[in-house]
Amino acid sequence: MKWISTELLYRPTVRKHFILVLVGFLFGILVYGFINFDGFQYNGELLLSGLLGIVLSYCLHSSNGLIDRFFPWKRQPGFRLLFGILIQMGMALIVVFGFLWGYRMLLGTSALFFETNDNDIKAKIGILLFCSALIYNVVYFAYYSYSMYSKGQVMEVQLKRKQTELQLNALKSQLSPHFLFNSMNTLSSLFQKDTEKAETFIRSLAGSYEYVLNTYEVPLVTIAEELKFVRAYCFLMRTRFGEYLHLDVQLPDASLQGKVPPMTLQMLVENAVKHNVMGPSLPLKIQIKPLRDGISVSNNKTRLRPKIESMKIGLQNIAARYELLANKPIVVRDATDFSVEIPILG
Repeated sequence: MKWISTELLYRPTVRKHFILVLVGFLFGILVYGFINFDGFQYNGELLLSGLLGIVLSYCLHSSNGLIDRFFPWKRQPGFRLLFGILIQMGMALIVVFGFLWGYRMLLGTSALFFETNDNDIKAKIGILLFCSALIYNVVYFAYYSYSMYSKGQVMEVQLKRKQTELQLNALKSQLSPHFLFNSMNTLSSLFQKDTEKAETFIRSLAGSYEYVLNTYEVPLVTIAEELKFVRAYCFLMRTRFGEYLHLDVQLPDASLQGKVPPMTLQMLVENAVKHNVMGPSLPLKIQIKPLRDGISVSNNKTRLRPKIESMKIGLQNIAARYELLANKPIVVRDATDFSVEIPILG
């Protein structure tokens, strides 16, 4: 039985009601003892006072939700504190004196604590209720602040974890066996034709992998760093597919210190390469242009590849990272050209 009762107290609902009953009952008997400190105390009246404290405890607790709805702590903490004290003090006065009036009307005798015309004791009760409302709201504000802080800490950890997962997915696309296999085949062919170009290919491939491995846990990189990675990637693609991939970067120097999530521009360029056929009569032209507060990556449509191997990240991955980092959307336009507009962060 002891084990069962202990386990029940760990349940949030049971624990809440237990605290409300305990605090309310203790408050009721303490008030009764304070008011009748010099007089004779009756056990029956002491119990009724404790029950009155429980009723008052539930009334104050129930009113929090309604007050929070109209005067939230987050927007108006000072006014919420003052308004909560006044409203709950008024509610407490109505509950206490209404109960005492009902007690007197029911028994036809004196009130629970005092004669109804005892203004000094009424003033004491009013002061006690005011102090109780003040303390209750200060404690409630402290609890609310701690709760919001704890939720913020948990949310921050969750966002960081989600961000790491998204960037890890982007990393997997660059380290995929298919991409590495194609690169090795290209490199093998280059060694037989052009060793100098093969050496440049190896350096570009190594630089790409180094960038990916160094940035998968970094939330933002400069556009200049990302463009260096994009150019290395385009060199690898031109080596594989021929000089039918054209990259036109029109960004001014002033915007190169802006920041974007790592591998964002590269993934957009990769999507264009992955979805379009390239050839002598079908050149793929990719443009990276400035916008007012962002960047546009667009490409012409040549001919869709009949079979596209994809890890289902791409645009969804980029959109999710922007939502996590800045709660900003990306804009996709699929018309004569295909373009994606991304905000600049930082």
